[in-house]
Amino acid sequence: MTEPQASPVLPPAQVPGRCPVLWVEDDPVLSDWVAQSLQDDGWRVLVAHDRSQALQLLEHGVPKGQACVALLDMGLPPLPSRPDEGLLLLSQLVARWPVLHAIVLTGQHEKTVGQQAVHAGAFDFLTKPVTAAVLRQALERAAWFSLRQQELWAQGRLHLSVSAQLSEGVREASDQVAEQLIRHVLGSNGFNVAAAARALGLEREQLYYHMKKFGIQRQASPDTDPGTGA
Repeated sequence: MTEPQASPVLPPAQVPGRCPVLWVEDDPVLSDWVAQSLQDDGWRVLVAHDRSQALQLLEHGVPKGQACVALLDMGLPPLPSRPDEGLLLLSQLVARWPVLHAIVLTGQHEKTVGQQAVHAGAFDFLTKPVTAAVLRQALERAAWFSLRQQELWAQGRLHLSVSAQLSEGVREASDQVAEQLIRHVLGSNGFNVAAAARALGLEREQLYYHMKKFGIQRQASPDTDPGTGA
C-alpha cells in the first residue's frame, strides 16, 4: 500500500491580517469541508491528515519565524481513538515554529486532553462539535497574537516564558500568553503606551482595555510623590 500524499496547499490568502493555517484532520469529508470554509474566509490553508504530512507541509511552506495557526484534531492515525499522536504533533510544532499558535480540537475526555494540550504548548482548545462562528473567532485571536510575535521575532525581541497554571483552566492559560506578550511589548517600549500600541497593531484605547483587564500598571518612579502621582 502506498503512503497517502499530503493534500495540496490552497491559494494564498488575500485578506490582510491573516496567516497560514495548518489544518490537521484524518476524516477526509470533514477535512475538505473545513478547509473550503476557511479558504472562502480568506485563509491560506495547508491540509494534512496525519502527523508526518503536517510536519512535511510546514517544513516546505512556513519559515521558522513566520506567523502561523495550527488547527489540530487530537485523534490522528495510527490510533485515532487516542490523543497521543495529536499531542506529539503539537509538541513538535511548537518546538520548531516559535511563533506558531495552536488550537486543539478534541472530543475525547475534554478536560484531561485540554490540560495535556496546554502543557504541550497549545494556545487554545475547542470541544467538538464546534460552530463556525466559534472557530472563526478562535482563529482570528490566535492569528493576531502569532502575527504580533512574528514582528517581535523579526526585531530579535521575542523572548517569552509562559508559565500558565493548568489548575486555572485552559482559557486562563491562553490569557496568560496574551498578558505576557503585552507586558513584554510595554516593557520593551519603556511603557510608552502609544509606541507599544503601534508595535502590537492596536489602537491605544484597545491597549488600555487589555492593560485594565490584566491589571497592568506602570511602576511609579522612585522620585514620584505617591500622593500626587507626579
